[in-house]
Amino acid sequence: MFELIEPAYTDADSDTRLVSLTAEMMRVASEINDAKWEGKDATALELRWSQLNKAYMDGAVYHPEF
Repeated sequence: MFELIEPAYTDADSDTRLVSLTAEMMRVASEINDAKWEGKDATALELRWSQLNKAYMDGAVYHPEF
Protein backbone atom coordinates (compact mmCIF):
# COMPACT_ATOMS: atom_id res chain seq x y z
CA MET A 1 0.00 0.00 0.00
CA PHE A 2 2.79 2.44 0.94
CA GLU A 3 6.12 2.53 -0.80
CA LEU A 4 9.12 3.58 1.24
CA ILE A 5 11.42 6.15 -0.29
CA GLU A 6 15.10 5.36 -0.12
CA PRO A 7 17.02 8.28 1.39
CA ALA A 8 19.62 9.94 -0.80
CA TYR A 9 22.11 9.75 2.07
CA THR A 10 22.35 7.10 4.76
CA ASP A 11 23.01 9.62 7.55
CA ALA A 12 23.53 13.32 8.11
CA ASP A 13 27.32 12.99 8.20
CA SER A 14 27.44 11.80 4.61
CA ASP A 15 24.97 14.41 3.29
CA THR A 16 27.07 16.90 1.34
CA ARG A 17 24.32 19.51 1.60
CA LEU A 18 24.80 19.75 5.38
CA VAL A 19 27.77 21.32 7.14
CA SER A 20 28.75 20.62 10.73
CA LEU A 21 28.16 23.77 12.76
CA THR A 22 31.26 23.26 14.89
CA ALA A 23 33.46 22.82 11.82
CA GLU A 24 31.96 25.92 10.19
CA MET A 25 32.38 27.92 13.41
CA MET A 26 36.05 26.94 13.61
CA ARG A 27 36.56 27.88 9.94
CA VAL A 28 34.92 31.29 10.42
CA ALA A 29 36.86 31.89 13.66
CA SER A 30 40.08 31.21 11.77
CA GLU A 31 39.04 33.70 9.08
CA ILE A 32 38.26 36.27 11.79
CA ASN A 33 41.72 35.80 13.32
CA ASP A 34 43.38 36.09 9.90
CA ALA A 35 41.40 39.23 9.03
CA LYS A 36 42.26 40.89 12.35
CA TRP A 37 45.94 39.93 11.97
CA GLU A 38 45.98 41.53 8.52
CA GLY A 39 44.20 44.65 9.82
CA LYS A 40 41.04 44.02 7.81
CA ASP A 41 37.47 44.59 8.95
CA ALA A 42 36.05 41.36 10.40
CA THR A 43 32.58 42.68 11.32
CA ALA A 44 30.72 40.55 8.76
CA LEU A 45 32.64 37.44 9.79
CA GLU A 46 31.94 38.11 13.46
CA LEU A 47 28.22 38.46 12.66
CA ARG A 48 28.32 35.16 10.77
CA TRP A 49 30.08 33.48 13.72
CA SER A 50 27.51 34.77 16.20
CA GLN A 51 24.66 33.49 13.99
CA LEU A 52 26.29 30.06 13.84
CA ASN A 53 26.94 30.12 17.58
CA LYS A 54 23.30 31.00 18.30
CA ALA A 55 22.12 28.09 16.15
CA TYR A 56 24.56 25.79 17.96
CA MET A 57 23.42 26.99 21.38
CA ASP A 58 19.81 26.41 20.28
CA GLY A 59 20.69 22.75 19.70
CA ALA A 60 21.42 22.62 15.97
CA VAL A 61 24.22 20.30 14.88
CA TYR A 62 24.22 20.86 11.11
CA HIS A 63 23.70 23.87 8.87
CA PRO A 64 22.07 23.44 5.44
CA GLU A 65 23.99 24.67 2.42
CA PHE A 66 20.91 24.95 0.22
